[in-house]
Amino acid sequence: MTQDPHASEQAPPADEQGPKRERTKRASDAILPFGVGERLDDIAQDRFNRTDWIELAAAVLLALATIVAAWSAYQATRWGGVQANAYSAAAAARTEATQQNSIYAAQVQIDVMMWIEYIKQEQADQEAGTTFLEDRFREEFKPALEEWSTLVPPGEAPPGTPFDLDTYEPESERLAKELNAQADALSAQARDANQTGDNFVLVAVVMASVLFFAGVGTKLKGRAVRLMMLLFGTLLFLGGIAFMLSMPQNFGI
Repeated sequence: MTQDPHASEQAPPADEQGPKRERTKRASDAILPFGVGERLDDIAQDRFNRTDWIELAAAVLLALATIVAAWSAYQATRWGGVQANAYSAAAAARTEATQQNSIYAAQVQIDVMMWIEYIKQEQADQEAGTTFLEDRFREEFKPALEEWSTLVPPGEAPPGTPFDLDTYEPESERLAKELNAQADALSAQARDANQTGDNFVLVAVVMASVLFFAGVGTKLKGRAVRLMMLLFGTLLFLGGIAFMLSMPQNFGI
């Protein structure tokens, strides 16, 4: 019988067909029937291709939110230091103002006692006594006494006392007022620093929420849900950035 010379080429042996067919199988076919696993792999790859930009956007958002959260924590710490320093300086100014007030009270008491004695000597026509006291009046009291004495013609009693006049302003009183004003300004600065630090803590909390939505959103099923989570996280991030940039930044340099 005559054999077809091309028969060997058209029908390769079965043992040669097996390896070629096995090479077309995918990893999923190890547990699924041939064809079903291949289809599932194609679906998964198509889904990844369609949502790949969502994964990339979420990763960028996670990185940026982490950086902003760290910067906000650093700023909160810096402003906490500003608050502590301002309160410390305010307390020191209050203490010094209290000391100046004590000096002022003692000086006023001396001036009042000497002035009363001066009036008694003047009414008794004790010129030696009045001269003795005039020479010993404090320099800060003399201008007020001279102005008070010229309020009425000689021989008449001037109204009020020299201590009611603006001319009477001891240096200790002026220093006490300045120190109290300085302490008030420092206390206000400390309160502002405290509020600024609290605002930066709020920014850090917002960034933590951004990390949640960007991180967890990519693990959910459904493209619409993933997009919604990413969008909400982005809006929170933009709002937190705008709020952070509206506050003063303490670089610590």
